[in-house]
Amino acid sequence: MKYTDGPYVIRTLNAAFNWNWDFVADCEELLLNNGQPFEVKVRGTLTVRLGGQAVTKTQYGCQPIEMLKSGQAPVSIGDAYKGAATDALKKCASMLGIALDLYDSDYRPEKYEQEVVRDIKLAGAQPTSKATGYILAKIQELGWGIDKVKAWIEAEFAYSVVTDDLGKFFDSLGVVEQRKIFAALREAR
Repeated sequence: MKYTDGPYVIRTLNAAFNWNWDFVADCEELLLNNGQPFEVKVRGTLTVRLGGQAVTKTQYGCQPIEMLKSGQAPVSIGDAYKGAATDALKKCASMLGIALDLYDSDYRPEKYEQEVVRDIKLAGAQPTSKATGYILAKIQELGWGIDKVKAWIEAEFAYSVVTDDLGKFFDSLGVVEQRKIFAALREAR
């Protein structure tokens, strides 16, 4: 994509999150140039909810103020505020992968064509992160053994777990991956 509009982003958010999302634009600022309105800047915060988890992204958007031909007055400052809010929404949504290629000047589809499977080889350590503790407690609550956990992780997330030290394995993951696993475990039976 070279450009996307607000309605595309809204339709995509509705489809992806079943209308379970919110957007707030605040911290509006009217920028002046030589005493004349020049641009509007806003901060936008997008919150999406899926599977009992909420994810929030915050970004800024801006919109130049269109002036009358005489240059003495703006056509509509209100439209500039709306445009800045839409710009912030699009940027927040890009952080969730929606129309991300607009912001990725090095994007080449062939870079992303190969399937990624991670082999993680770790040995004996205690879990260090709070998230790992929550994950292990949920696994214990479910009564799952190591083999069941490994098989479940491979089936659900395509990770090949090559260690019996699950604490170290979960510690090696990023926060987003840990949250996804914990959310999926809460749904597991």
